[in-house]
Parts: sequence; structure tokens; C-alpha cells
Amino acid sequence: MKTGNAVRAVETEEELRLANDLMAKSQAADYFSAMHWLETCGASYPGYVREHTRIALRDGEVAGALRLNTETVRLGEARLKTGGIGWVSTAFRHRHKGVCTALIQDAFRYLERHKYHVAMLFGIPFFYHRFGFTTTLADYAITMDAAEAAAAPAQLRVRRAKPGDIQAVQTIHNANDTATACSLLRTGAHITNKWDRCKTLRVLTDERGKVEAYFFARSGEGGLHVEEVGVADPAVCPDVLAACARAALDASAGRLRFLVPPSHAFAHFLIQYKSTHEMSVVRDAGGMMAFVDIGETFESMIPEWESRLARSAARSLRTELTLVVDDACYRVRANRGAVDIAGGSGKNKLSLEPAELMHLLTGYRHIEDVLT
Repeated sequence: MKTGNAVRAVETEEELRLANDLMAKSQAADYFSAMHWLETCGASYPGYVREHTRIALRDGEVAGALRLNTETVRLGEARLKTGGIGWVSTAFRHRHKGVCTALIQDAFRYLERHKYHVAMLFGIPFFYHRFGFTTTLADYAITMDAAEAAAAPAQLRVRRAKPGDIQAVQTIHNANDTATACSLLRTGAHITNKWDRCKTLRVLTDERGKVEAYFFARSGEGGLHVEEVGVADPAVCPDVLAACARAALDASAGRLRFLVPPSHAFAHFLIQYKSTHEMSVVRDAGGMMAFVDIGETFESMIPEWESRLARSAARSLRTELTLVVDDACYRVRANRGAVDIAGGSGKNKLSLEPAELMHLLTGYRHIEDVLT
């Protein structure tokens, strides 16, 4: 942006209202629903504080706005403090004047000051790569006929979820996501925050009333979309499938679409049925991540690397690697299963672009693909 224009956090209730108004108008087909979310769920989202709403001012007018969320991303045993960037909006008459660029740059400065490791967003094509973002998240879906699913055996009781079920749902969710790279570490507050939007959340209980599974579904194009599934034990997968099939048939939906990653126990279970397993990848768009602080990200990755070393034949070795990223050197040493990282050059140099490093850390690409 040109000199004389400010980019900062909202400071007054009126600025917050104007920012929410702009974001709702720019980003949602239903303005009133979006505004309601921003003023209720958005305002009480876990970890949100008012300074997470950032604005760009031109001659005193709110020309652009975005929201930040604080999330914890899980990569195996590692936990990364992640800044989620969303609702990036520019007023129509201020577009193509650098407003969006100024907002993203301000967001990164904020994330750096507050010691975040990485940033994440769901972006439009061929724009956010200029800020270091690279696509790291694929979309997965499994589709099948509801009639075939209805034949699955079922013993568990299905009912609408109650607030008292939240802790059980969250425990199952976090356990199921252990092997899913870049999954968000969720707390009960995340589902409490959007409870009024969880009317289709169903739990499956045993004869004692213990929650053994859950699913969250909505009617969508082509059938019933099951957006989330959780199972306390793979043995209850048939019950979940039967319950989802009944929900689909009740909604006159002939197809089921499960949005679960390949690592999920329910995805493994569905392989025995006639089903279509899809993976959708977009280039320079969709779910994207960028480094905020590479050095601190490496430090946070140590628990995962030590865990992997402990399970490998190299656990008793001593070795060293120097990663060169953006002209900065990071010496990574392993000493009989213990890993330490320090700035500076050492042995066995390997140069990587930040996008390549992000792909390796998140498992988006294999090392053989990056090095060839």
C-alpha cells in the first residue's frame, strides 16, 4: 500500500463492526448468516482476541480486513502453533491497490511477534504463493450407494448428540486423527463454540450409554455428505455405516459421501465395500501452509523425529545433516536417538526451497520426489 495508509488491528467496536460487515459482504453468499457467525461463533472462537481482526485503512475508511485464528497442527508427535488466516477481503473500490498484500504482510508480522511456527489458509489460485504459501492439504472423499451401506450389521443405539457428549466426541476425534498429518488438535471448546450448528451431530452408544462413535452429516449435491466420523474402536465401523445409510435414506439420498482421510480407521473399513476413493489436489490453491519461523518449527519437530528414530534401524547411530533453506543453515544432529538443532553450517549439506521443506514436513511429497 502507498504511504499514508495504515494496516493494524481493529481498535474500536465500530471498526470491528465495519470489518465484519466488509468480510460478510465479500466472502459469503448469505450476508446475514455470515454476519451472525462473525459476531457470535467467530467472536467466541477458542483463542480469538479482538486484535486478531486486522484492517487496512485508506483515508480513514476500512478498505480491507481479515481474521486470524490460533490453531495447533499435529504432525505425528510434533505440535506446531499455527496462525489460520481467513476472511481476506477488500472493498470493491479499493481492489488492485495493494490492500490484500498489505493485510497478509501485516498478518505475518503479527504471527512473527507472537511466536507462531507456521501459517495456514485456504486460498484462491495463484496468489498466495508470493507470500511463501504452498499447497499441502489434499481433499479426500469416499462415495458409495446408501442401499448397500444399509445392509451393514448394527447393534449400537443412535441418538442426537447432547452437550454432555462433547468430551467423548473430542476424545474419539483426537485419537482418530493421530496418524493424519496436519490435523488440528481440537478441544471441547471448538465444538461448544458452534453447538447451534451441530444439529445433525449423532452419537452411537452401547447398552450402558457409553459413546462409542459419532458422525456429522448434511444433505448435499448428489447425496448425504458425512463431514466427520469418529470411532472409539474399528469394531463399531459397521454400526456407523448402517446409521449413516439410514440417515441418507431418511433424507431420500441415494449416495453417501464420507470426507475422511486414508489414514482413518473408517476409510480402512470401507475398502471391503464397493466404493470410490478419491483424492483431489489443486496447485497453488486450496489448503496451503507457509513458514513463519523455520528455526522454531524445526525445534518443535524434534519429538516427531526422535519418535521415528526410535522405531528405525538408525536409532543407535550418530549422524549429521545441514539443511540450507533460504540461504540459512540449520545443523541437525542425531546422537543415538536424540536430536538437536542449531544454526550454522555442518556436514552433509542439503539445499531445499521452503515449499519443498514444507512438503516434506507435512508428508505431502516423498523425499525421493523432492530430490530427483
